[in-house]
Amino acid sequence: MSIAFQVHAVRTGAVRLLHAATLALAACGFALAAWIAPASRGGAWLAAGIAACWLAWRGGARGLSWGRLAVDAQGQGCWQPDGAPAATARPARIECWCATERLVWLRWRDAGDGRRRDTLIARDACDAGQWRSLRAWLCWLGRGPA
Repeated sequence: MSIAFQVHAVRTGAVRLLHAATLALAACGFALAAWIAPASRGGAWLAAGIAACWLAWRGGARGLSWGRLAVDAQGQGCWQPDGAPAATARPARIECWCATERLVWLRWRDAGDGRRRDTLIARDACDAGQWRSLRAWLCWLGRGPA
Protein backbone atom coordinates (compact mmCIF):
# COMPACT_ATOMS: atom_id res chain seq x y z
CA MET A 1 0.00 0.00 0.00
CA SER A 2 1.32 3.43 -0.95
CA ILE A 3 0.89 6.41 1.31
CA ALA A 4 1.65 8.95 -1.45
CA PHE A 5 -0.79 11.86 -1.84
CA GLN A 6 -0.98 15.61 -2.45
CA VAL A 7 -3.14 18.19 -0.73
CA HIS A 8 -3.41 21.95 -1.15
CA ALA A 9 -3.47 24.41 1.74
CA VAL A 10 -5.57 27.27 0.39
CA ARG A 11 -7.75 29.99 1.84
CA THR A 12 -11.17 28.37 1.77
CA GLY A 13 -14.52 29.43 3.11
CA ALA A 14 -13.94 27.40 6.29
CA VAL A 15 -10.61 29.12 6.99
CA ARG A 16 -12.15 32.54 6.37
CA LEU A 17 -15.09 31.68 8.63
CA LEU A 18 -12.72 30.56 11.40
CA HIS A 19 -10.79 33.83 11.06
CA ALA A 20 -14.01 35.89 11.23
CA ALA A 21 -15.34 33.92 14.23
CA THR A 22 -12.09 34.40 16.13
CA LEU A 23 -12.21 38.13 15.50
CA ALA A 24 -15.85 38.31 16.54
CA LEU A 25 -14.96 36.55 19.80
CA ALA A 26 -12.13 39.03 20.40
CA ALA A 27 -14.44 41.98 19.68
CA CYS A 28 -16.98 40.62 22.19
CA GLY A 29 -14.22 40.28 24.77
CA PHE A 30 -13.11 43.87 24.31
CA ALA A 31 -16.73 45.08 24.43
CA LEU A 32 -17.28 43.16 27.67
CA ALA A 33 -14.09 44.64 29.14
CA ALA A 34 -15.26 48.14 28.17
CA TRP A 35 -18.67 47.52 29.74
CA ILE A 36 -17.18 46.20 32.99
CA ALA A 37 -14.43 48.82 33.25
CA PRO A 38 -14.93 52.12 35.02
CA ALA A 39 -16.37 54.83 32.78
CA SER A 40 -13.01 56.58 32.55
CA ARG A 41 -11.37 53.50 30.99
CA GLY A 42 -14.25 52.09 28.93
CA GLY A 43 -13.43 54.23 25.91
CA ALA A 44 -9.81 53.13 26.01
CA TRP A 45 -10.90 49.47 25.97
CA LEU A 46 -13.17 50.12 23.00
CA ALA A 47 -10.44 51.98 21.11
CA ALA A 48 -7.93 49.20 21.85
CA GLY A 49 -10.46 46.57 20.76
CA ILE A 50 -11.21 48.33 17.48
CA ALA A 51 -7.49 48.75 16.73
CA ALA A 52 -6.64 45.15 17.66
CA CYS A 53 -9.49 43.67 15.65
CA TRP A 54 -8.69 45.81 12.61
CA LEU A 55 -5.02 44.78 12.73
CA ALA A 56 -5.95 41.12 13.17
CA TRP A 57 -8.38 41.29 10.25
CA ARG A 58 -5.80 42.88 7.97
CA GLY A 59 -2.81 40.75 8.92
CA GLY A 60 -4.15 37.76 10.83
CA ALA A 61 -3.52 35.16 8.13
CA ARG A 62 -0.09 36.45 7.13
CA GLY A 63 1.66 34.06 9.51
CA LEU A 64 0.19 31.04 7.75
CA SER A 65 1.85 29.29 4.83
CA TRP A 66 -0.22 28.47 1.75
CA GLY A 67 0.80 25.96 -0.88
CA ARG A 68 0.90 22.25 -1.69
CA LEU A 69 1.94 19.40 0.58
CA ALA A 70 3.07 16.31 -1.30
CA VAL A 71 3.87 13.09 0.56
CA ASP A 72 5.85 10.39 -1.23
CA ALA A 73 5.52 6.61 -0.88
CA GLN A 74 8.07 6.55 1.98
CA GLY A 75 6.06 9.09 3.98
CA GLN A 76 8.37 12.08 3.45
CA GLY A 77 6.51 15.40 3.22
CA CYS A 78 7.52 18.02 0.68
CA TRP A 79 6.21 21.61 0.65
CA GLN A 80 5.78 23.87 -2.39
CA PRO A 81 4.65 27.46 -1.69
CA ASP A 82 1.78 28.97 -3.69
CA GLY A 83 2.89 30.46 -6.97
CA ALA A 84 6.34 28.86 -6.83
CA PRO A 85 7.64 26.52 -9.53
CA ALA A 86 7.67 22.79 -8.77
CA ALA A 87 11.47 22.83 -8.59
CA THR A 88 11.28 24.93 -5.40
CA ALA A 89 9.54 22.17 -3.40
CA ARG A 90 11.55 21.31 -0.27
CA PRO A 91 11.34 18.54 2.30
CA ALA A 92 9.24 19.50 5.31
CA ARG A 93 9.53 17.96 8.77
CA ILE A 94 6.26 17.99 10.73
CA GLU A 95 6.91 19.02 14.34
CA CYS A 96 3.38 18.83 15.72
CA TRP A 97 -0.16 18.83 14.43
CA CYS A 98 -3.80 18.84 15.41
CA ALA A 99 -6.61 17.36 13.35
CA THR A 100 -10.31 17.93 13.85
CA GLU A 101 -13.23 16.78 11.77
CA ARG A 102 -12.96 19.72 9.34
CA LEU A 103 -9.53 21.29 9.89
CA VAL A 104 -5.90 20.21 10.16
CA TRP A 105 -3.24 22.47 11.63
CA LEU A 106 0.41 21.61 10.94
CA ARG A 107 3.57 23.11 12.44
CA TRP A 108 6.55 22.15 10.33
CA ARG A 109 10.14 23.11 9.54
CA ASP A 110 11.43 23.81 6.09
CA ALA A 111 14.51 21.67 5.44
CA GLY A 112 16.06 24.47 3.35
CA ASP A 113 16.06 27.46 5.69
CA GLY A 114 15.03 25.72 8.93
CA ARG A 115 12.24 28.23 9.50
CA ARG A 116 9.20 27.09 11.47
CA ARG A 117 5.87 27.53 9.69
CA ASP A 118 2.19 26.92 10.34
CA THR A 119 -0.39 25.72 7.86
CA LEU A 120 -4.15 25.21 7.97
CA ILE A 121 -5.75 22.66 5.67
CA ALA A 122 -9.53 22.71 5.56
CA ARG A 123 -11.65 19.70 4.68
CA ASP A 124 -13.32 21.58 1.83
CA ALA A 125 -9.91 22.13 0.15
CA CYS A 126 -9.57 18.47 -0.85
CA ASP A 127 -11.57 15.40 -1.75
CA ALA A 128 -12.44 12.57 0.66
CA GLY A 129 -9.52 10.36 -0.39
CA GLN A 130 -6.97 13.13 0.12
CA TRP A 131 -8.48 13.96 3.52
CA ARG A 132 -8.30 10.33 4.67
CA SER A 133 -4.73 10.03 3.39
CA LEU A 134 -3.68 13.22 5.20
CA ARG A 135 -5.17 12.09 8.51
CA ALA A 136 -3.73 8.56 8.16
CA TRP A 137 -0.30 10.01 7.39
CA LEU A 138 -0.45 12.27 10.44
CA CYS A 139 -1.40 9.31 12.66
CA TRP A 140 1.49 7.37 11.14
CA LEU A 141 3.87 10.24 11.99
CA GLY A 142 2.68 10.48 15.57
CA ARG A 143 1.63 13.63 17.43
CA GLY A 144 5.11 15.07 17.91
CA PRO A 145 6.30 17.19 20.82
CA ALA A 146 3.79 19.55 22.38
